[in-house]
Amino acid sequence: MTSRLLSKTIVVEEGLAKVYVPDISEYIREDGVVEPSWMPVFYNPSAKFSRDVTVLVARTYFSSREFFFLDLLSGTGVRGIRLSLEAGGVGILNDVDPRAYDYITENIKFNKLDDRLTAFNMEANALANLLTFTGVVVDYADVDPYGSPIPFFESALKPLGKKALLGVTATDRGPLNCVNKEKTLKRYWLECHSVDFANELGIRVLTYVTALRASALNYAITPLLYLSKAHYFRVFYLVERRNPYEEISRCKGYIWYCRDTLERGLSKTGEPDVSCKGGKRPIVIGPLWVCPLGSKEFVDRVAENLEKTPYLKNRDVLKYVNLLKSEVDVNVPYIRLDLLCKKIGANMPNMDSLVERLRSMGFRASRTHLDYRGVKTDAPLDVLTSAIRETGGAGSS
Repeated sequence: MTSRLLSKTIVVEEGLAKVYVPDISEYIREDGVVEPSWMPVFYNPSAKFSRDVTVLVARTYFSSREFFFLDLLSGTGVRGIRLSLEAGGVGILNDVDPRAYDYITENIKFNKLDDRLTAFNMEANALANLLTFTGVVVDYADVDPYGSPIPFFESALKPLGKKALLGVTATDRGPLNCVNKEKTLKRYWLECHSVDFANELGIRVLTYVTALRASALNYAITPLLYLSKAHYFRVFYLVERRNPYEEISRCKGYIWYCRDTLERGLSKTGEPDVSCKGGKRPIVIGPLWVCPLGSKEFVDRVAENLEKTPYLKNRDVLKYVNLLKSEVDVNVPYIRLDLLCKKIGANMPNMDSLVERLRSMGFRASRTHLDYRGVKTDAPLDVLTSAIRETGGAGSS
């Protein structure tokens, strides 16, 4: 191991990569959880799931062809190294921290990728703008910051080709979930409300803001795949250099929500012609993204690719992909069954039985990885309530 790295450095294996990282045992909280923000060079072992999915997405989108990627915020470089080893990528791994740069360069050498990967030590926006103005065309840009991706959107979009892929991570779940409403307004320009589908709300807000930033540069985006895990959201977008008017006009909308009854729905207008049961007016949240958050066709291809990649078929990834296949084309905010059952005085039904009952009645329905207490369905609330009682949630009343 080179002396350029920290004295307490270990080797970890992830996917097909072996990488040097700061000794994880030095940065464990009292509750036994690794705290990556304490590390002098950022490496989050719990984000392996996100990197597994990133590899799957790249393998699916680019198939067997070589692609050029830009990893703007690389940390130790593990994500970019895996993209090269496991998905055939050639590209740039960058981090503004000189210590991270040392880990990136050594990890490139360690994995014998000197002819495929180049390390940079620049501020992320400066590097992306440099690539833009020197004519370097990027097939895939990855934005995975500690915090909000907002400061990096526009520069990350500029070097993309006419049809490219963009991966975006947001760890500022507080503002996106409307826990910190002041930051939501400052950062995402949204007056929001607490809802039971907070994780879906966060991804819809993130996607709408991404679309707006892309639209200003004459790019149209289409979300292909989304995920919510622990402390972060991650979305992969198809980005095309063309007039975005059609997507923006079609996908800009609002969510109406009845807090007392848990009714909800999507609307193109900020004044939807609906009332809650009991006559109250619903809360209206938006504007935000109201089109689907993923592509059923693409997710099915990801699932097929997973079957061909046994080393990625761990329990978490397999469970996620199977749920996403089911939920991705149910374009209605999920409803938390524990809260609904409490309101109607019913016991929690078997979730799978409930989903099958709703489908047998002709409605779309699915469990969701966004919240394992939630169900996505286009069935009206009274139909859902009846199905809950029919599938074992009758309660004592």
